[in-house]
Amino acid sequence: MKTLRTVALTGLLSLAAPAWAGDFVDTRLSFVFADDNVLAGAGETTPNSPNARFGAGNQNTQFYDNFNTRFSGFESLSNLTLYKRMPAFFEGLTTEAALTVLLLESPSGGVTLQDNSSYIRLNYTPPGWGEKEGISLTGFPVSADRFRLGYAYRISWGGSSIFTTRATAQGVPGAKLQITRDRWYAYVGGKTALVLNDLILEQETLYGAMAGAGVDILETLRLEVGGGYFQKGIIPGLANQGIRAPVNSAGVSGQAVYHVGVPVGTSVDFRLYRNDPEVYQRFFAPESYPGGLAYSISLEGSYLTQSLEDPDVSARTVPQGATAIALQARAKLDYLRLHVLGLYRSLSFIQFDVPGLPPFRDFPDGTELKPEMFIAVGADYHLKDLHLTPGFIAGVQMPASYRSPQFLGGGNNPPPGLSGTRTVVVRDVNQLSILPQTCGSSSEVCEAEPILSAKATFRWDLSETVAAVGEVYYTYDSNRTTFRDDTTGVAQPRFEDPHGLGFNTLLQARF
Repeated sequence: MKTLRTVALTGLLSLAAPAWAGDFVDTRLSFVFADDNVLAGAGETTPNSPNARFGAGNQNTQFYDNFNTRFSGFESLSNLTLYKRMPAFFEGLTTEAALTVLLLESPSGGVTLQDNSSYIRLNYTPPGWGEKEGISLTGFPVSADRFRLGYAYRISWGGSSIFTTRATAQGVPGAKLQITRDRWYAYVGGKTALVLNDLILEQETLYGAMAGAGVDILETLRLEVGGGYFQKGIIPGLANQGIRAPVNSAGVSGQAVYHVGVPVGTSVDFRLYRNDPEVYQRFFAPESYPGGLAYSISLEGSYLTQSLEDPDVSARTVPQGATAIALQARAKLDYLRLHVLGLYRSLSFIQFDVPGLPPFRDFPDGTELKPEMFIAVGADYHLKDLHLTPGFIAGVQMPASYRSPQFLGGGNNPPPGLSGTRTVVVRDVNQLSILPQTCGSSSEVCEAEPILSAKATFRWDLSETVAAVGEVYYTYDSNRTTFRDDTTGVAQPRFEDPHGLGFNTLLQARF
């Protein structure tokens, strides 16, 4: 009987719809041995720099790395995707759905599972329209984080965190209605979030609206624009005083792309994962070299604004503007690749989702603000017979910084080491380096200084799925600081050694 039941079960499974060999989409296993700074030991820097070890993280990346993805590149991860597409009972209508879950392994060996913008889509193709044209309605039941505005991931906005991090625990679902034609597209959409109202101490619904369009002016030139409006709740500090002060944000983004020999792409993190064999893409696949010249140049910009508490006038809000500009240029000539990357981000743009610095407050009058700016150039060459690709990249960055009339990071009663006017370097969202109050023998106020970085790389493809990757990088960053006690026992910021030398070695499998 046991044998009979086994045969019957096997038969039933064979009648079910076949599973595609790709239900785990974009799987990446990374075995890493690295040291983010061989010139420093444990406890000598902030953040801490242990000796060479197995494993790596964001400390092992440079400011020009991972411009179009949220990942560091050292993770072991996969996207579990269960996808189904079927023609509807009505002519011209197609239904599809994807349950996509991000599976991310932590250094401890634990596994984190997170919805990665699962969706249900209805697509209607009117008579006479092309196969890739249609009117689609997409619903994101749990998270619409990958439905964003902007085009390069580093300066994208409108994800789940646009409602502040207090909304992400409850999920940020949404919907998108889009018309796609051969040479243009347009869409509208929206999101909702649940955030605690600090006045009534109950959750309330916040709304966001988004719209955008793009058109191929020429076969080689595309123009795109998008905008959005989002509620962010009320300012907690004023709510504690019984004052309702809503935080509302809005913005617009635009991009122009000129491309020859390569299609117009989007950030990997914006694409909806699926395992349909007809549209399946392997984002971690090795680079292809079809020969000839191909290149693309894109220029995008965003202007955002939001209402924050006025630190100079009690119980008042003021608008705070935020700006970002990105330039990306890539060229491929046979086996040679060249690229240029440039970025401008105002400090308010970096902190836009927090929102502000400190949270929910504008900068006081008289604050000196400086934006983040960097430019990086690089090249690599593929040695076909050896399956080896050596490369080099170098860049210079002026980090964002601010200096207010009174230091904002010490609280209402700051200790002596955190008082007075001083410069604070903002490397990324809430990543601060506090500089000493004075520099040099002339006792001038310390200013943020440029950061220099250069990196040599190689990639050796051992098979279609496994590659060895190596990086050696040098940085000169005179903005590095740590806190150490002075002669009176008060912790004061002190400069660290500006020189940094690190390496990353990876054995990475992709399938």
